[in-house]
Amino acid sequence: MNWRIERKGPVTTTLRVEAARAKGWEQWALLTGDRHLDNPHSDRKLQEHHLKQAVDRGAFVIDVGDTFDAMQGKSDKRSSKSDLMARHKAGNYLNLLVKDGAEFFAPYANNLALMGKGNHETGVEKAIEYDLLDGLLFALSGKGTPIMNGGYRGWIRILFEAGTVRQGINLYYHHGYGGGGPVTKDTIQATRKAVYLPDATIAVSGHTHDQWWFPVERVRLLESGREIADTQHHIKVPSYKDEFTEISGGFHHEKGRPPKPKGAFWARFYYSPRTERIEVEFIAAEK
Repeated sequence: MNWRIERKGPVTTTLRVEAARAKGWEQWALLTGDRHLDNPHSDRKLQEHHLKQAVDRGAFVIDVGDTFDAMQGKSDKRSSKSDLMARHKAGNYLNLLVKDGAEFFAPYANNLALMGKGNHETGVEKAIEYDLLDGLLFALSGKGTPIMNGGYRGWIRILFEAGTVRQGINLYYHHGYGGGGPVTKDTIQATRKAVYLPDATIAVSGHTHDQWWFPVERVRLLESGREIADTQHHIKVPSYKDEFTEISGGFHHEKGRPPKPKGAFWARFYYSPRTERIEVEFIAAEK
């Protein structure tokens, strides 16, 4: 791998990338979230397809949480036997989730840079004082490069290093919150974040199972006194769980919620001879 990640503070990490100031240089990143891996309606084949692409592209993976569904424990009021996979039907339910997750991610451990927590993980932690994500990352330790536990939100300083030339891009991630809204699809949060995240070039979130890229154009004043224009990129990653198709009832249908997209986003960092800088574009991952 031509990148490595290291902890810098309680909510900050630095991801160093070996770059080249040459036409054709690129570095891919896979932005994911809301896998709900242990739910029977989670599309594991699509997840594997994207993770295999990440391996082929030498991409680093950033996941913003809800790796697990984890709602079928006996102490969870939301539990439903119809949403319990056969492989998890045992008294050590949570241990089996971790074991299953570690087996699933092991072939891709070298590409996993940071995994965050979602409300499903923190829900378990609040109820029984067990951190599913810590358990998963411990089980994956030794399978590849160290994977950061990103918590519910935080910063990644992506530092592109080409000899003595460095360029940093700040990425802010947050699992997400709220219901998203049937009309706005949570895009209203992008304009709010643009106000209180002035140092972020990229802001990634999930939770509402929507999918969009929302660019916000800005004008910045440099210390030199020069005025420049730049773009803040807001990314909403979808889920890998289908709660609508071939399901006759349940919470999603009782609330009258619509079908949601499945998948992820690619971030492609590349050197632009025109601007002489590392630029980024976002591409919805193929279904």
